[in-house]
Amino acid sequence: MTRLAALDLRRGRYVAYSSSLSTDGMWIANGLFDLLDEPADDRTLGAAVRRMLDGSRAGVPTPDPRGGPSPFAPVLDALGLRSYATYAKGTRHVGVERDADTVLVSPSQNGGARVGFVGLTEYAVRLTDPGDEELGGALRAALDRSS
Repeated sequence: MTRLAALDLRRGRYVAYSSSLSTDGMWIANGLFDLLDEPADDRTLGAAVRRMLDGSRAGVPTPDPRGGPSPFAPVLDALGLRSYATYAKGTRHVGVERDADTVLVSPSQNGGARVGFVGLTEYAVRLTDPGDEELGGALRAALDRSS
């Protein structure tokens, strides 16, 4: 099963969060997240993202886009933010995908709240069964490539 997570860097804080696959085939934030202050070492970053990957599921209910809170609301609330648009400003994002023992770490370009984070797949790094420190090093390198 494919599992998804992300690591964002926003104003000196790392935000690791998990996504799950809905019954309608959309990947959505599932409410599992961790906030880490800079500086965080590679092992800590890798362990946080590994927990987020472990929390990724398939078959979760699809939220109603016309009402109710955003699936990303728990992260916004924890950061004291009112909107995703505010969150996206100045944030660097790395997408992480795990399938069996293969982990793909992809930097991204920030397209703002309207476009979202666009994966820079040409800079993606594929790892085989990485430890926390190796995963954290790849995450940090991908954050450096993200804009």
